Amino acid sequence: MKYIKCLSSLVLVVTLLGCGGGGGSGPVVEVKKTANELSQICAVQNYLSSDALSATKTGTLSDERNWIIAYLTERYFWYKDMPAVNAQDARYNVSSGTAGQNFVMSVVNYFQDQLTPKYTSTGSRVDKFSFLVDTATWTNFSQGAELGYGWLLVDEGVGASRRLRVSYVYPGNQSGLAAGAGIVRGDEIIRIDGVAVNDPYLQDFIDQSISPVTAASHDFVIQGLSGSRTRALSASTVTLPQAEHRVVNDAAGTKWGYLLFNSHVDSAQDPLRAALSDFKSQNIDQLVVDLRYNGGGYLALASALAYGVAGPARTQGKTFETLRYNDKRSSKNENMPFYSSDLDGRAIEAMNFSKIYVLTTDQTCSASESFINGLRGVDVEVVQIGGTSCGKPYGFEPQDNCGITYAAMEFDGVNQKGQGGYADGLAPQCAVSDDLTHALGDPNEAMFAVAIARHRGLACSSVAASRALGSQNLRGLGMSDFKLIKPEWQRGKIIDTAKLKAKP
Repeated sequence: MKYIKCLSSLVLVVTLLGCGGGGGSGPVVEVKKTANELSQICAVQNYLSSDALSATKTGTLSDERNWIIAYLTERYFWYKDMPAVNAQDARYNVSSGTAGQNFVMSVVNYFQDQLTPKYTSTGSRVDKFSFLVDTATWTNFSQGAELGYGWLLVDEGVGASRRLRVSYVYPGNQSGLAAGAGIVRGDEIIRIDGVAVNDPYLQDFIDQSISPVTAASHDFVIQGLSGSRTRALSASTVTLPQAEHRVVNDAAGTKWGYLLFNSHVDSAQDPLRAALSDFKSQNIDQLVVDLRYNGGGYLALASALAYGVAGPARTQGKTFETLRYNDKRSSKNENMPFYSSDLDGRAIEAMNFSKIYVLTTDQTCSASESFINGLRGVDVEVVQIGGTSCGKPYGFEPQDNCGITYAAMEFDGVNQKGQGGYADGLAPQCAVSDDLTHALGDPNEAMFAVAIARHRGLACSSVAASRALGSQNLRGLGMSDFKLIKPEWQRGKIIDTAKLKAKP
């Protein structure tokens, strides 16, 4: 298991990037009380409990373990496959560090070791998505606020062959962030505080600098088309706009609406509504939705965007996604409609497209995949261009306990036609890599260019070959050696009952 933690700054993030050991050598704890009865009874050593979303009581590590097993037994989609673990095992009562460290590792191990160990037919873990994260970080994320420099980076190679390049810069002029410093997509980070990015002996420093857990300032040497320059950046927690758009004409005069959508969270709502309104008022001919960096978020927001794309005639009375819980909770199964309003109940402008183009990579996950699948369920032709999506037809309802938000997968989803089960991802019709040599929304950017060419009737193979000719730098996501630097736990399909109260 790989995890990221910073005890000194009260940040805990756990994602299932590997199969941890331990467990299977004892009886499963018998659960006699419900998770609700056991909630918010917090260990003295739990320094995160002050961020709990409801009143807490003083308890022990055993109380928090009892809540975890009750929660998983009740809600976990694969509860029947949970391995037997012995709560008295040393792995769940760690004693090798400080009190806070011991608590964290004990809880992490206890949660992770009870997730299904099964694999899909293609060799991927069935559950590579369940996670826990400190509630303060989760709350910021769900609102669109993140600690960072206002950019997304891609990572290539390791050690002496490592390269870091900027894949996206969030718009804005805030001092200390990338946009205000004139950094653009395609720029490469060469040094941080005088340390070379590819220094094999200081990789921990590089990782901590580009993925900060506390506010910090660093000097970055940036290499771009205009040469090398040094920029001082300060990591801070800011709410970033998670969508932007433009209207462009291609060489044939076709008017394209281009929508970049990076996360299904609160801060995407205003720019999404503005985009749909502008597209409708300008009477665009074709639409491309760019989800290459979108790891998911609120499912209801994916539904609302799908409504805005397909319009009322195609979606009225239809199901966007049927949510299917485990057999203990089948009474919760529901058909989510195509919502005609956003999370706050504001009306969504609707168009009437029967065919759209969607740009994807292996970072396109969850609610983003539901957007594609949901539209296909009502016979909107979705031409997928880029890379195979991450393969996450599962979702969860976040549960806070003692300042830690737990997100065990609770349901899967299928569209109006009963189609789903894409655990190995949604494959594109045209395979194209992310082109870091062009700005996003530029009709010459590789993925967008292929969408335009496909609209003209050209075959995928001929289009992709023509885009790569003479371009040795046509590299990025979709290539196996590049990886977006973004926490894995941000890939989510979220159901939040508080958010749904605003829905009609």
